[in-house]
Amino acid sequence: MRIFLLFFFVVFGFQQLSAQKFLAIERSGKSKNIKIFIGEMIEYKTYDSDDWSIGVIEDLLIDEDVVVLGNRYIQLSNIQKLRYARSWTRAFGTSLFWFGVSWSGFALVGTATDGNPDTQYEWRDVIVTSTSWLLAWAVPKIFKYRTFTFGKRKRLRMLDLTIEPTKKSRA
Repeated sequence: MRIFLLFFFVVFGFQQLSAQKFLAIERSGKSKNIKIFIGEMIEYKTYDSDDWSIGVIEDLLIDEDVVVLGNRYIQLSNIQKLRYARSWTRAFGTSLFWFGVSWSGFALVGTATDGNPDTQYEWRDVIVTSTSWLLAWAVPKIFKYRTFTFGKRKRLRMLDLTIEPTKKSRA
């Protein structure tokens, strides 16, 4: 019972949480939005410059439509593109690298220990290893970012889902 009461007060005891204000990337035809919360880092490109800028969202001013970053303010309508670093590309590249290492390692160990003079480390083993190493280098470079360009099919919105406490009137 004590754990339940503690859980109840922790979850429902706070009036406003900072995670209730967020940016949403809406895509036409998709029911789920991509949410970017306060405290997350974003990479963005504005209509004014061609360079990518990086900033951590510190606050969202809903009434003014302004994103507050660490050292600047950005009007939401001025953001042209957002991009996210994909985490799977690095893991995939690492897995491909170790696949190539293990392929060559097993081929060398098998050649050295099987006792058959006809088997040897062949060109196909070199090709498999070098191809996996090349893909381990190329895949993270090519698929590193997911970029969202805002326009017809995608838009960036600012949402505030805070619930104001209601005042009870005594009759």
